[in-house]
Amino acid sequence: MTATPVKLQTPKLGLVQIVNADSTNWKTVYTAAAAAKLVALGACSDDTSSRVIQVSILRSATNYIIGAVSVPTLSGTDGSTAAVDLIGSLSPQLPLDADGQHYLLLQSGDVVQVKSTVAVTSGKIVHVSGTAAEF
Repeated sequence: MTATPVKLQTPKLGLVQIVNADSTNWKTVYTAAAAAKLVALGACSDDTSSRVIQVSILRSATNYIIGAVSVPTLSGTDGSTAAVDLIGSLSPQLPLDADGQHYLLLQSGDVVQVKSTVAVTSGKIVHVSGTAAEF
């Protein structure tokens, strides 16, 4: 063991769109190739109905739901309704970093996935982005 701190090395940006054809299936936002820190997970929607978006970690073929967040109608796309901070809204048990932001530590191979609990309206899209850094 050394006293040398381990610093984040490789920034990663995961992007996924949830559309009507996806129904209520899981969509992958980010796969950790090494140990990683997910520092942001956000959603925007041009859907004319609010959607509940579930967030999970897929590990060893099992989805572990972290939480679910309501994404309001037109959030982040109409200029007046803010985009949704999924990771900050998920669960109070997630740790806070030095900046007071929630984050999620991931093991190598962990897959961050999202899904809508009800199919998105035809022709509409929920956009999800995740920012992570690998160790």
